[in-house]
Amino acid sequence: MATLSRSLSRPLTALAATAAAMVTSLALVPEALAQQFDQQPIPPDRVVAIASPVRDGAFHNLMILEQVPNQRQCWQEQQQGDGPVVVDPLLVNFDFTGACKRKTDSNGYSVRVNGADLGVQYRLEISTRQNDLVLFARHSRDRSQPPIEIGRTHGRADGFLRFRLNPGWQLARRIYNGQPLGHIYLSHDGPMNVATATRGDGESGPVASAPGLSATMTAPPPSSPPSSPSATAQTPVLQTPPPSGGAANAGNHFRVVVPIAGPATLPQVRNIEPSAFRTTVDGQAVVQVGLFSERQRADEVHRRLVNANLPAQILSAAAPAVAATPTLPPVPRGSTTVMIDPGHGGRDPGAIGIGGLREKDINTTISNRLRQQLQAAGLTVLMTRDSDVYVSLEGRTQMANRAGADLFVSIHANAISMSRPEVNGLETYYLSSGERLARSIHSSVLRNTDMRDRGVRQARFYVLRHTTMPAVLVETGFVTGAEDAARFRDPAAVNRIADGIARGILDYLGR
Repeated sequence: MATLSRSLSRPLTALAATAAAMVTSLALVPEALAQQFDQQPIPPDRVVAIASPVRDGAFHNLMILEQVPNQRQCWQEQQQGDGPVVVDPLLVNFDFTGACKRKTDSNGYSVRVNGADLGVQYRLEISTRQNDLVLFARHSRDRSQPPIEIGRTHGRADGFLRFRLNPGWQLARRIYNGQPLGHIYLSHDGPMNVATATRGDGESGPVASAPGLSATMTAPPPSSPPSSPSATAQTPVLQTPPPSGGAANAGNHFRVVVPIAGPATLPQVRNIEPSAFRTTVDGQAVVQVGLFSERQRADEVHRRLVNANLPAQILSAAAPAVAATPTLPPVPRGSTTVMIDPGHGGRDPGAIGIGGLREKDINTTISNRLRQQLQAAGLTVLMTRDSDVYVSLEGRTQMANRAGADLFVSIHANAISMSRPEVNGLETYYLSSGERLARSIHSSVLRNTDMRDRGVRQARFYVLRHTTMPAVLVETGFVTGAEDAARFRDPAAVNRIADGIARGILDYLGR
């Protein structure tokens, strides 16, 4: 994984964990199973739905915070006169484990109407209407279905804004066999009516509303990749996916790639998405930026690349060889669970270094040793992969979130040009709640080895954006560095790196 020009972000933007502009997908709960679930209202003073700004408010993602009773305060609010309620998410300033619960993606919440879970059919979106932000649910496949308005911020302001839910809507906890789960419903118990309203495109059309609900709202038109000469000048016509917003066939995925035009292509792409890697598609050398199960996510990544004058393409692709949500082993109740993520694997070798060193092999070796050390200390350890197989980034984060892991540690090896063997050293990355864990691991590895210190940094890696627990990404050295490459070939030195990571995790946990 290349390093020198990584995208950094301010601490508060770390709370925006979705990958699609203005879109947050709903939970993957089959409707046929909906009757197995019940719901339990959450006291309004203990939970809040927030419009979380991305790129200085260019668009917003949904975030739900829940206060654990009798614990440190997670957020505070300030009323702007008759305008919006501005939320200060205090949890960014401390380790909120055990005090706050944060939901930022489809694993955490879904829409429920009149006792039916609509998580499969509808996803949540946030749209701008004049000087307001509107939270609504849109049908995932049938764009002719009317969107359902849920709430509004009642004004615009800088920062995080509270959604005031429309009459009849509430935040409720999912119940299964009488037991409360971590999943949260945006719930309405009345039947849905349909009224004619003005959509955001100026046309008249249906907008679903619950009784007492305001019927006028903005529903953004279906997104589509922007056209640009730079996006098409050097790119041959390959197999393209259905239009954005269209129904996707079962198993259909969307691959975002940039054809390789020269040695500068990979670092340029990694300025936008640091986890990109070289591969071949239909015989053409490309940099793969992502493989997505939802078109909206692919569209957002594509837009960022095109805006940087990179000739990005969105291609149809089969589902990954490894399921996005692998089967998880049982987790002992009450145990501390660490999800270890050996980066790359299978058809994705990661970075290739001096003497043919492959990043995926280094990641696997360190991760296996790390697992042994943590298990010996009494922790429950799960792995996103324990063999040389490909697992999508989405699959890695979904596995950690579904397991309810307490910590997420992604293991990687770094790379830069082969002409820069003098660049060596340890780097550790975090996004928000993982800072203390990152610093603990980083200092422990440095104490246990003679590695150069390249610092603890923030970055918007996919696995850091889309995990719901403290998460870090450890770059254990440069496969292109003379010192680090020699270290990677020494089993004892590799063990010292893994043991340092283990000690840092145990120090963080106070063990």
